Amino acid sequence: MVSDFLFIFGPASMVPKGDWMSSYVREGKSCKIPRPVIPDADGMLHWGHSIDGDRLFLEDRGSGFWTVSAFRRDWGDWYESDLALADWLVEIFEGRLATDWMPEWPATHSLETLD
Repeated sequence: MVSDFLFIFGPASMVPKGDWMSSYVREGKSCKIPRPVIPDADGMLHWGHSIDGDRLFLEDRGSGFWTVSAFRRDWGDWYESDLALADWLVEIFEGRLATDWMPEWPATHSLETLD
């Protein structure tokens, strides 16, 4: 967990979280998550969530380029970026991106391992 807000899945949690989200979307329980989730074919990778319930994904844009997308729970909408994960994280932690739904981050981040 980063700064008590952002959960990034580790090896022990990524598969069960992905399986659950894949089933949730496949069964039609989410009208806001527009595409399948891995392990389903051509699915997005569910890689984390916020304490507010935002669900974070990586989407394959072709040629091995994956970008960050999210279901924003408080907004009830789908968010898409054109940034790879590392670039997206740098921009949100520096407060240059997603300032309408990400917190004001501290100058240094705390990390807690939950897996």
